[in-house]
Amino acid sequence: MGIENLIVRFDNPSGVYYAGQTVSGVVQFLTTKSYQSDGVFIKYIGRADVHWTETKTTNTGHHGHNRHHGHNRHHGDHTRTETVHYKAHEIYLDQKVCLYSPPGGNLQPYNYSFPFAMQLPLHIPSSFIGSVGKIHYSVKANVHRSGMHMATNVLLPFSVVGIKDLNLFPQLQNSVKMHNNKTFGALFWKSKPLTANLSINKQAFVSGESILVSGVINNESDVRIKECELKLIRHTDYFARGKKRSDKDTVYKCLQPAIEKETKANWTNVPVFIPCLPPSDLDGCHIIKTAYILLIRIVPPGMHFALELTFSITIGTIPFRQNAAPYPQVPGGSGYAPPMSGSGGAGYAPPMPGAGGAGYAPPMPGSGGAGYAPPMPGAGGAGYAPPMPGTGGGGYAPPMPGGGGGGYAPPMPGVGDGGYASPMPGVGGAGYADPSVAPSAPALPAYGDIQPTFGVYRGDSNELPSYDSLFKGSPDDEDRDNEGAKSYQPKYPSFNIPPKE
Repeated sequence: MGIENLIVRFDNPSGVYYAGQTVSGVVQFLTTKSYQSDGVFIKYIGRADVHWTETKTTNTGHHGHNRHHGHNRHHGDHTRTETVHYKAHEIYLDQKVCLYSPPGGNLQPYNYSFPFAMQLPLHIPSSFIGSVGKIHYSVKANVHRSGMHMATNVLLPFSVVGIKDLNLFPQLQNSVKMHNNKTFGALFWKSKPLTANLSINKQAFVSGESILVSGVINNESDVRIKECELKLIRHTDYFARGKKRSDKDTVYKCLQPAIEKETKANWTNVPVFIPCLPPSDLDGCHIIKTAYILLIRIVPPGMHFALELTFSITIGTIPFRQNAAPYPQVPGGSGYAPPMSGSGGAGYAPPMPGAGGAGYAPPMPGSGGAGYAPPMPGAGGAGYAPPMPGTGGGGYAPPMPGGGGGGYAPPMPGVGDGGYASPMPGVGGAGYADPSVAPSAPALPAYGDIQPTFGVYRGDSNELPSYDSLFKGSPDDEDRDNEGAKSYQPKYPSFNIPPKE
């Protein structure tokens, strides 16, 4: 086709972005000959898809009957089996932007490079892949050819980390105790009790932390306990056409040793590690919901039932701040309410006027480094805040309609530095901010100098499952025609936070 090496490259090498951050990068390709083109386009894609099937059997009635002694005798009822598809989807990003429109529709031989940038909405859910549903994000670049020719395109997935700030739930920093007991046998052969009194250090965590389990298991019975299982379990609900399908997965498991009869086991801070996982609830998505529990099973041998204790666990993407009291939620609001600047640590920017407590408020530009924004993977440095259109703040700022001085236009071949300026998503005016100015890095979050790393969930086998084994998507699933998207696994933040004594 004369187009070679069409690639999309993110400025952020990890390809992981918190909701509210700016996805930016470049589209590059080489043309080896001149041909007619409608332009170079970038499309931002973000959606949730659910699809499962159920088999339904219906009775279609009968044919033929024989009257015998006043009774009808049926000769062969007929049934029909059909496959019912349950599908649902939600759209979070669906925007196509022209990066370059060649003059006269003639694309000349050249080594092209076009920057792109888009700020993510603040309330979109985290990326997710499950058994019958997924939440996925990507950018798709294509070079249109005029007429009936096929476009050349490439699709590059990226991961979104939704905002699940544990500081909004201060009560979940409290420890929880659970008690349960059971006996073996019945009536005159009933044993003395097996009793468990266990607690966990808190109820909400981020990936990379460990749930610490402490307490006493008192086995007064004459039955030896074979082992103790500690399982972190994820419950996932999928919704489509008024129906719900539920799945349960063990995402982490560890064992504690046997407990002999008529003895006690004392546990002190037994760790249950939390691997890289999507947050609880998947806030912002209405067709996929997640919840986590810690299940502790004290397992006797043979046919005896296990003694079980269950703790509800919340997994977030922003951890509790260290050595600072959590800031309470704004009364009457249901969303993210950052603490005021100077409340401890690196500080947060207050919500913008008119936010009404309805959600996460991005910090105002020029807040002097106090503004909080979710950490950019692998980024350090000082105060990033998603800029408001036309504010002229640091980093990338979409220009105001009709703006003259700030707009950058990729130069057309042989034109010099003039060229055109393609509109930014959601902004009706001219061009880009100067791409020579690198996007400013986010501020360190208020929980200290702990920066997250990003990784994929590998399961108990520590091997990456395949895309097709995790999601049997519908035929119109856009990712399924792209090998890179099919093998893509979303990444989640993990924090190395030392547990409190």
